[in-house]
Amino acid sequence: MLKLFLFFFILLISTNSISQSPPAQPISGPGGNIYSNNGVLSTNNTSLFSADGYWLFEPDSPKPDSADLIVFNHGYGVFNPGPYAKWIEHLVKKGNIVIFPKYQLSDASLPSTYTPNAITGILDAINELNTNPTRVKPRMRNLAMIGHSFGGVITANLVTNYATYNIPKPKCFMLCQPGTGGINSGRLVSYANMDTDYKALIVVGEDDIIVGDSFGREIMDSTGIPTIRKNFITHVADYRGFPILEATHNEPLAADFNYDGGTISTVITGGYAASKLDAVDFYCYWKLADALLNCTFYGTNCEYAFGDTPEQRGMGNWSDGITANELIIEPSNTILSTKTMEKSDVAIFPNPTNQFINIEAKKDLFSLHIRNNLGQIVLNKESEISNSIDLSRLDKGSYYLTLNGLYTFLIIKN
Repeated sequence: MLKLFLFFFILLISTNSISQSPPAQPISGPGGNIYSNNGVLSTNNTSLFSADGYWLFEPDSPKPDSADLIVFNHGYGVFNPGPYAKWIEHLVKKGNIVIFPKYQLSDASLPSTYTPNAITGILDAINELNTNPTRVKPRMRNLAMIGHSFGGVITANLVTNYATYNIPKPKCFMLCQPGTGGINSGRLVSYANMDTDYKALIVVGEDDIIVGDSFGREIMDSTGIPTIRKNFITHVADYRGFPILEATHNEPLAADFNYDGGTISTVITGGYAASKLDAVDFYCYWKLADALLNCTFYGTNCEYAFGDTPEQRGMGNWSDGITANELIIEPSNTILSTKTMEKSDVAIFPNPTNQFINIEAKKDLFSLHIRNNLGQIVLNKESEISNSIDLSRLDKGSYYLTLNGLYTFLIIKN
């Protein structure tokens, strides 16, 4: 009888979860679907037999005279814009020019050649924009760089050694799950000499088993950019509904075969297969990139880019109104976090605490985990969750407590 009860209980939970739809793309604001341009002009200036080159994407319908410029450095092996195309299209329809440099001939290309090849593609693309009268002219004063995976390492190389490489200096950059996957070649020995006047966002996924977060943390910790202009952001998975919101290495991918670049590799094929368009795009990567650009170039939407604000953390609502698991921002806003926080049917108190925290919930609790600022789980409970949790064995500091995979609270241990 007990087994039958448990079966129906699990079935009820599962059915309720599957019935919930994930957050939809916002209409307005960073990450939203209101666009200044309705078309994209795409140019392929690459060769199947060359390790460098570029794809160029310009805003159209209407076609502007000039536009801000974004260099988008792809991940290892994805030397084809197709797997990233929805994000690229979003950036261009927001009114930006996007340069997508090719830095590999094949999956077997040597990492030591990646940055030089990217530089060639970037400079050739900028020259084409500036000299061809039919092109949208780039506003070189408003230059940004975005990089995913190994492209994040290349981006860090470029913003650190721009003078040595003789390339224009960007004003801001965004590293998306950056790392070399254990390869020592292709990166700088140190990034400590990076200029400190950048605005920068470093975004990692909690379930990224390809590169992890070590390179991103190195950039966060070793560079002198003030934390008022530099945040380390972790996006976490959310299993409340279907499709689930994952936090893997592939989250920046959102494919569109209409923008396929004609190049093929094992990783490109895998990128197409792994890509998806969901709330992680809208509320994490797209939102943060839009906000970073607007904040840097025009002084707007800064609350979406920095400061551990609700606007920056928010990931939208599931179809039942429950908020999706928020982004974890470092450094956290400790002023806001010292208050008792309530989310829907859950309350946590006292906060800050010296030892115990109390949990009041109108729904049954069946999972609890607490993560430190490195994203590591320091306390995990899957059953028999009491209303009072002993934190005495935890060091002083800030932690993130998640209940039932739905509610995440920032708690302070004194």
